[in-house]
Amino acid sequence: MGYGVVLWSIPEHGLFDGTVVPVYVRSNIGKVYIIGIPGSKQKIEVPLWRITDPESKGKALKTAQRLAEYRRQYAVAALDGLPIRTEPVNTAKQVYRLRLNEVIKVLYKGEGQAVMAGNTPLEGIWLRVLTEDGSSGWCFSYNLRLFDERNGVHAALQPAAEEKDELLEEVLKTEWVPEYYKSIIASGKIDTDRIKSEYGFDTGADSGFVSISVPELSAKAAYKGTAKTGENTYTFTGTSFAMTVLSPSSVTVQYTGQDGLPVSYTFISLEQSGVVQFVSLSQSVQGENGFVDGSDERKDEPKKEDCVAALIENENRRRTEQYRRLSSFGPVFVSSNYGTLQLNENGSFMWRNFKPAITSEILPQSLNRESTLRGTVRIKYFVSNALETQFDGVLTFAIKGIEDEVNFLYKTEETGLRLEDMRGASVRNGVVQSRSGNPSVLFFAKQ
Repeated sequence: MGYGVVLWSIPEHGLFDGTVVPVYVRSNIGKVYIIGIPGSKQKIEVPLWRITDPESKGKALKTAQRLAEYRRQYAVAALDGLPIRTEPVNTAKQVYRLRLNEVIKVLYKGEGQAVMAGNTPLEGIWLRVLTEDGSSGWCFSYNLRLFDERNGVHAALQPAAEEKDELLEEVLKTEWVPEYYKSIIASGKIDTDRIKSEYGFDTGADSGFVSISVPELSAKAAYKGTAKTGENTYTFTGTSFAMTVLSPSSVTVQYTGQDGLPVSYTFISLEQSGVVQFVSLSQSVQGENGFVDGSDERKDEPKKEDCVAALIENENRRRTEQYRRLSSFGPVFVSSNYGTLQLNENGSFMWRNFKPAITSEILPQSLNRESTLRGTVRIKYFVSNALETQFDGVLTFAIKGIEDEVNFLYKTEETGLRLEDMRGASVRNGVVQSRSGNPSVLFFAKQ
């Protein structure tokens, strides 16, 4: 029939990948080739997938040359569920999902699309690989550990000598929150939609369940231990979670979902985030018992849930007080064009006697048939530092009868209240960054 190249070593017959062998017969029933062993008259049967398709000896030698760079090179999967794809693209169809520590053959490398973790490309290359059941495709090397078969598979697994991993022990007992908490705390603009008690990375040191929770994803899995797969990199055995320790107070967690697409998030320690210090400072200013005593020595180690709950409570109190000052300044504001706006202390409002012809571009069209609007109003968004000299804040109206909220920048002046329409304004992460290009401005005199 011709000659083929051994793809997966057959050590019991002294044949290793990259060897060119004569192929005599193909059996489609048994799904085997009958090949010869170079240097002897012996013939053996091998599975079809273990040999390249027969061709001329010259072409077979060229095929062997193409595979030479990774001769005797195999790899183990450092991540459970790592996908093998039809093309070297992270969104290409999956042909196989590897088990943790499953061994595969590396055939050759190829050019492919960069694999991203957020906005950062992951280190690695696309490799053409072969599994032990004959499946083949492309796998990104970031979660593969290559080894030379002459050194054995254990060279790619955990070190033989099990030493105490003090860094891992410290990481497992640390409470972790999303990295963005730090910038929110530093700004003092506490976005309660992005900071919640449940958000964070739980190593499961006590529960046996590893989990991550962020605004766009919540995932959890049971595990029985961790495996060190590289310098400061670990997997949670039997799961699709992997972790890179950047420092004792910072880790990156990678998770691969059912779609086979890996996502990565960075988490920092509760102490590094500044949450504890912010809450303690806020509560000491308010004359309450915080997490530190009069000598600035820490009492009991604060828990993440308690700290974040206190942070949210403080922020809600601040918003309530900000709105109370506005309501006390009124609560009734009057305009000949825009009607009468009443901001009650309990957070309800009533807006009546407005002229539909004037408010039609400010309020939803469906409301212009109403003579009186009712609902609730609250402080939800912040204004950027650049806008703080022009506005006191943002009023968010939830109007009965419509689903969408209506927002106005507001400023209390000596004689009344100025509102500015926020349609077209730029809002990012709960902070108004810039005003609308041509906003409508409503002035109500204090009654």
